[in-house]
Amino acid sequence: MKRLLLLLALAACTDTTYDYDPATAGEAEGGTRAPRAKTSTQFLRGLYADLLGRSPESYELTVSFQGSPAFAFQLDEEAQLSGALDGIGDSAPLRNLVVAGLVSSEEIQLPEKSEVEAAAFIRDQFRRLLGREPNAYELAVFTDEWASDPAVGPRTIIRALTGSREYQSQ
Repeated sequence: MKRLLLLLALAACTDTTYDYDPATAGEAEGGTRAPRAKTSTQFLRGLYADLLGRSPESYELTVSFQGSPAFAFQLDEEAQLSGALDGIGDSAPLRNLVVAGLVSSEEIQLPEKSEVEAAAFIRDQFRRLLGREPNAYELAVFTDEWASDPAVGPRTIIRALTGSREYQSQ
């Protein structure tokens, strides 16, 4: 059997040369790549790292009845949230609810509005969360809203940026 396989392999080898069209890797010059949505796991891990400075965690919970453990179960933040995000057709609304929940949580550490200069804070968040500087229009709109609306502050800026299509894409 081994000889037969060896003979078949040798018979398949030929001296024929083939011409191939040249190929290039990466984007064509001047082309732009359409953004793809991050997977639920990528989104959650990035969001937790950016907002809370940690990964999603897993907890062991025990329910007691009359002082005795009745049953125990494990709660995995990432598994629960990614399962919910993956279980619906369009996860964007639920992703925005996750962002809102984390931004509103007591675990996130953000300065008060009065403690920071608006333009500097906004620039820092653009660099940290989106990896780029805000353009003149973005900076003007964010700083104008910061100045004119008392409800707009650090939490609003963070929520707007992390809820954006740009943040949620690769």
